[in-house]
Amino acid sequence: MAVYSHSRISSFENCPLQYRYRYIDQIKRDVDGVEALVGKVVHEVLQALYSDLARARAAGAHEFVGMFNRLWRAKVGPTVRIVRENMTLEDYRILGERCIRSFYDGQHPFEGGEVVGCETRVEFGLDPEGRFRILGFIDRIDRVAPGVYEIHDYKTGVLPRAGALKADRQLSLYEIAVREQFEGVREVRHVWHYLAHGKEFDQRRTPEELGRIRLSTIRAIQNIEATAEFPARASALCSWCEYQEICPEWAGKPTASRKALPDAPACDARSGQYLLFGGRPGR
Repeated sequence: MAVYSHSRISSFENCPLQYRYRYIDQIKRDVDGVEALVGKVVHEVLQALYSDLARARAAGAHEFVGMFNRLWRAKVGPTVRIVRENMTLEDYRILGERCIRSFYDGQHPFEGGEVVGCETRVEFGLDPEGRFRILGFIDRIDRVAPGVYEIHDYKTGVLPRAGALKADRQLSLYEIAVREQFEGVREVRHVWHYLAHGKEFDQRRTPEELGRIRLSTIRAIQNIEATAEFPARASALCSWCEYQEICPEWAGKPTASRKALPDAPACDARSGQYLLFGGRPGR
């Protein structure tokens, strides 16, 4: 039985051929997107920060900026790919530093609630029989009052378009998991931290909205499992795809035509999707 994730479903929705290469054929490519690397390192640092809040409160932002730089140097290698011509590795390093410093300064002294989980793995069934299963990793879960929880998600990319968070599937699925995992849940808040911009957004979901998300996700999985043909779907995301060099959609096309469009949408790089920036850097 296949276990799905938000990023796995999104891969099919973005490009069925990418989905086939990644999840069915399981073709491994020796390519790492630099945006994804920034997101991964930032998440590692914030996980370490919340693992010992007493130490974090006393340490200062500089300690975690230093941790970011140590991890960055250890992970940057020849497989890292930069798509945007106006960006360099140093630009991305500075972006990561800014994400860490902005978050630390904005959240200190870190007294928003009781941290009950960081990078928490959740797996659950969308249906009573468990036929449609979802796997995910929640950046952080806080208990802010008896029965009241917050799901925190860290983003290192561009700000969301108007209305985009209202349609967010990922944190809605995570809320379903939180409600199953913890007893006496009365309320769950979805909190997005757009670290490069120092901005935070939060929303709630009604039971009816969660029910619609549950059903629409089941239908999305059913659609995937009923698919026999996996055509390429060209879009602005193609320049960030690790399979572009073997994709028939791009066979014989000159390099210039492979560049990303300036209005390419932002996705979650940490989960293996694409994380794009508008110009200079602002997961």
